[in-house]
Amino acid sequence: MSIQILDCTLRDGGYINDWKFGRKAIRSILDKLELAHIDIIECGFLTGMVRDAECSLFPSAAAIEELLPKRDRGSMFVAMIAIGEKELHPSKLEPYHGKGIEGVRLTFHKEEISRAVSWAEILMEKGYKVFMQPVGTVFYSDMELLQLVERMNALAPYAFYIVDTLGSMYRNDVSHRFYLIDKNMKPEIHLGFHGHNNLQLAFSNAQVLGKIQTKRTLILDASVYGMGRGAGNLPTELITQYINKNIASRYDASLVMDIYDDYIAAIRKEYEWGYTMPYHIAASHVCHPNYATYLINRRTLTMKDIEKIIQSIPSQYRVLYDRKLIEQLYAQFQSRKIDDSAAVEEISRLIEGRKILLLAPGRSLAAKYETILDFIETVNPFVISVNFVDAKYHMDACFVSNHKRMDTIGQEIQRLGQVRAILTSNIPGGEDCLYVDYDRYTNDDGMVSDNAGLMLLKLLRRCGAHSVYLAGFDGFHLRHNGNYYSEELNFMVDEAQVQEKRSRIRRQLQELSKSMRIAFLTPSIYEQEEADVPLHSI
Repeated sequence: MSIQILDCTLRDGGYINDWKFGRKAIRSILDKLELAHIDIIECGFLTGMVRDAECSLFPSAAAIEELLPKRDRGSMFVAMIAIGEKELHPSKLEPYHGKGIEGVRLTFHKEEISRAVSWAEILMEKGYKVFMQPVGTVFYSDMELLQLVERMNALAPYAFYIVDTLGSMYRNDVSHRFYLIDKNMKPEIHLGFHGHNNLQLAFSNAQVLGKIQTKRTLILDASVYGMGRGAGNLPTELITQYINKNIASRYDASLVMDIYDDYIAAIRKEYEWGYTMPYHIAASHVCHPNYATYLINRRTLTMKDIEKIIQSIPSQYRVLYDRKLIEQLYAQFQSRKIDDSAAVEEISRLIEGRKILLLAPGRSLAAKYETILDFIETVNPFVISVNFVDAKYHMDACFVSNHKRMDTIGQEIQRLGQVRAILTSNIPGGEDCLYVDYDRYTNDDGMVSDNAGLMLLKLLRRCGAHSVYLAGFDGFHLRHNGNYYSEELNFMVDEAQVQEKRSRIRRQLQELSKSMRIAFLTPSIYEQEEADVPLHSI
């Protein structure tokens, strides 16, 4: 078997940083990959949706050619057209003239096969080598796959792929499809494998395929440091070193690692990708990884919760991501309607005649510790913490709406017997707790509907509170070295959503401040921005 490596860092990796590598970086990465003798190098997407010349999104083959090494080249350069995503109709692509990209990778869904074949014919007429890549090969039955192979035999593309879109294929799944295709497809058509690392199997599956005895050429897709959305891809540096050691010394893996050092390491500091438990859960249930991404970003669920929600996704919706569906399933999972009138009456009694201080675990909680203690000693407010406990702040109660946090602090609440637990109804039972109806205190903004601080303010308003002081409600900071006063509370922040979340929380606070006075005891992003309804600091 002849094995080739295709590096897709600039295309698949672009899902991480919105393809904003920068022209100098793109040019250098292409150059180093070619010097490393990578067989096939994917430059990015060919698309009609180009926004920025600094991105690896290109409107034409000519735009890519400007960035390719000017010397005689041994590598093949290609780009991708994704039907239904970032497509560029092949009729708009100039004919291949021998100097730019040689090939086009064409990715398509099952219902787009006929369209993909007709597009491939246009590209082949223009002189390009075409790579046919069916999304989610695991969802093709043996009969459907054989029917597709039959169409590939008639088309005769340069390569046909097994695409493990959801990272859900084990070695037997991969080898079964390989043998089925290999036996029935014309021998001159290359067979590729694009693996994702949801189950940590991209590297091992590549090795399994590399050991199969066949005269057909195998193409293995990879990216530097596995860069790619979700769990990422087969790392180029691993597979090149493996081939060098076990098959033939062909690649300069040190240059691949230079790419990581020069460009990818900096991106990795800002963005997260790679194996995680939720992506494993999604792959185990053969679901699109974006479902796991959405549930991770809620930051309210345990791994068991995430698995239960993913299990509830109807089979017909698992391949393609449906944002509205997962929002609905999340809301349904959290919804536990109860009559909380007795709990509301009890909370009303506890806060009656007292000022109220809410403590959120922002960094200012530590920075302004003396100020907070002085306020507590002077004013004697009723102190309620939000999703955390810490005895040194003299808390009277702890409000918890987050199952994930409750798993962490539940025992601590029990140990601090004087702290009364106020739990929303989505959290499993606890002894001597005041349970309030989860649904009643959410809001209609899906992005921040179950923000704990907002939920608690709505609850207190119902309990008759007219004035509330806030401490530690700092608001998320972009590229901040931790958003919490305690390092153990920190987690990776999805920076793309931070700005929007801050704006939406601010709007919700403005609405609440129409019916109750909200004053900040410590600095907060929410008091610094312009607003129609003023929020107060003291």
